[in-house]
Amino acid sequence: MTARSSRLLLALAAVEASLLVLAWPSAAGPWGNTKTPPSDHKTPPPSTTITSEVRYERSYNGPGPKMAPVQGAQWSPPACWYEPRFTPKQFEDYLNSHYVSDQNAFADMARQYGVDNYHQGDKGAWWTLEVPDLSRAGECAGIDDWAWIPPGKPPADKPAIDPRTLAGLAYADTVLPAPPVTLKPPPESQLVNLATELTFTLPLQRVTVTASLNNRAAGVHVAATTVAEPYELRVDAGTPDADPATCTYPLTNDGGTYRLDTHGAPCNVTYRRASPHGGYTLNTSIVWKVHWTPSANPDGPAAATPALPDGESAAPTTVTVRENEAIVR
Repeated sequence: MTARSSRLLLALAAVEASLLVLAWPSAAGPWGNTKTPPSDHKTPPPSTTITSEVRYERSYNGPGPKMAPVQGAQWSPPACWYEPRFTPKQFEDYLNSHYVSDQNAFADMARQYGVDNYHQGDKGAWWTLEVPDLSRAGECAGIDDWAWIPPGKPPADKPAIDPRTLAGLAYADTVLPAPPVTLKPPPESQLVNLATELTFTLPLQRVTVTASLNNRAAGVHVAATTVAEPYELRVDAGTPDADPATCTYPLTNDGGTYRLDTHGAPCNVTYRRASPHGGYTLNTSIVWKVHWTPSANPDGPAAATPALPDGESAAPTTVTVRENEAIVR
């Protein structure tokens, strides 16, 4: 095995091992405030697969899609970041236990990652590069798999874990409930020229996710919380044979819960032609205003930058529209 191939194996092993472990705790209800297991740092033995130490605490644990930016918004979560992992002795033991097959390659790696004694006796820790999405690994090309970082603020050229990174990870981890809408008339009994009214079956609440990393040995304690608040409901009739074909409704905030009732609203989708076989697909989507705070407190002061895009959760409904000469409501 050559030194180049050994370094390649190291890179591949670090990438494969750094996939995020997202533990989904059980809860009595979807809006219960639940946590992943305690995040006190426990260094794994050298033979253990390395996984991210980022932990998540979620206010909503029900069904629904992962939050996606509203249509047209350009945003993606962080591609990679460094996390504190090993003391000098633990790092030496880890490399010895994984890459002893080629002593020349091992010595070359020792030189690559600093000094031959792995900073034995120095204050600091070895940090590992986390790459959760292999399809984006190219964005992290040229960044070493490991970095020695002394105590204090990490160097600016090292993408070390920080509240901004955690805010992006929390955003990407957020699950939103689908629009809880009830149609009147019901989806299977829509009528031509009769406005479609909508109500929420159940009120919505804001959705929060806290991402944190606590590594006692390295003295690293960081957290960030994203807060998504339902803002408005958008409706698309799914056909140009409706007037109007789209409507947007602001949601009513009632003491921290969000409700909707479009009875008497100036805009309600009205179909002008009976549906073909298979019906029309009426789409409803909720826009969520998103902000984040650099702490584990969802009610902490909002951070100005980087701004996070509005989120969206959507659900299609098949509606059958028929002609009715005598409309009685």
